[in-house]
Amino acid sequence: MQHSAMITSHNPTVAEVDLHAFHRNVQQLRKLTGNGSMLMAVIKTNAYGHGVVPIGKAAVNAGADRLGVTGVEEGALLRESGINVPIHILSSITLEQASDVMEYGLTPFVASKELAEKISTVAEKQHTTVPVHVKIDTGLHRFGIDPQDVLSFCETCYSLPGIRWEGIYTHFSSADEGEWKKTEHEYQLFLDTVSELENYGFHFPVKHVAASTITIERPDMHLNMVRPGIALFGYPPAPRQKKIVDLEPVMRLQSKLVRVRELPPNTPVGYGGSYITKDTEKIAVVPIGLGDGYHRALSNKGQMIVRGKRARIVGAIALDQTLIDVSHIEGVTEGDTVTIMGKQGDKEIFAPQIADWMNSNVDEVLSSLMQRIQREYS
Repeated sequence: MQHSAMITSHNPTVAEVDLHAFHRNVQQLRKLTGNGSMLMAVIKTNAYGHGVVPIGKAAVNAGADRLGVTGVEEGALLRESGINVPIHILSSITLEQASDVMEYGLTPFVASKELAEKISTVAEKQHTTVPVHVKIDTGLHRFGIDPQDVLSFCETCYSLPGIRWEGIYTHFSSADEGEWKKTEHEYQLFLDTVSELENYGFHFPVKHVAASTITIERPDMHLNMVRPGIALFGYPPAPRQKKIVDLEPVMRLQSKLVRVRELPPNTPVGYGGSYITKDTEKIAVVPIGLGDGYHRALSNKGQMIVRGKRARIVGAIALDQTLIDVSHIEGVTEGDTVTIMGKQGDKEIFAPQIADWMNSNVDEVLSSLMQRIQREYS
């Protein structure tokens, strides 16, 4: 978020992003790939809430060969910030975005004849050649060409002018869950499809299937490139992976208590009175809420850390504030630091625990954090 130059002090809720930890995570994942595979740092969705431009620069500095982003907008931001490595668009683009892809030198995937033809037409007009990757649907059933249709697609589109068919890939449906039988079936389907295409003279130099889980657990599936995402930010997708790779959370979310007040027993707290004090209780206000991407699902479930002690969230989380019970914390006062995510003393709350309280996952916890939360990089 752009802050006014006239403001001398900002909202105390801050996301502290440790670029040294990020750099180390990239290198730890790079070690798992050996020398045979490139590493694409997947920094989609504003780098999972960490800030796509600072993280993009840090990824390249840490040795990432390529970057992966959500769409043309993120790719354009990275190009305008001076990043020159290949940038892959990992969500589908519209026909209208083909010219912007070329303008910013981005690498899209193609899964339809219509998009391939549009890219070819625009590339010819601009007297340029665009690197493109074909996406195969091996089981996720979201984007991609059905394996039985890929040969027909290539027969129609492979010779289109203005396109360089650089790569081919798929995205597994159940690797994070450790469903290896299903994942190995999808992998074999991908390999068989690629092999058939090559037999017919359709070649794609860069083959890739490995997101974070496969990068960490299955070096036999690394092929020409791996593309870890959430693992870059310190969170392996499954707890079993912690013994394979040592990753460090990159973000800490901090704030301050802006009000502490004592309420008598039987006092309803917050919208709808979903929490009622049982005794005389100290209730504190933390300036973070729905408008910051701090989810309502944490109401009466989540916790924060104040003065080295856990404090329960009480009442419904509002647009801009969250209430916590600090009755048990000695000496608590307005201005005390609140750790919403991270370590304080010997206590810690990280994204997986917040995700459990929300009945969600780490991706949602991190990527939901809105731009109005100030990011500080160190």
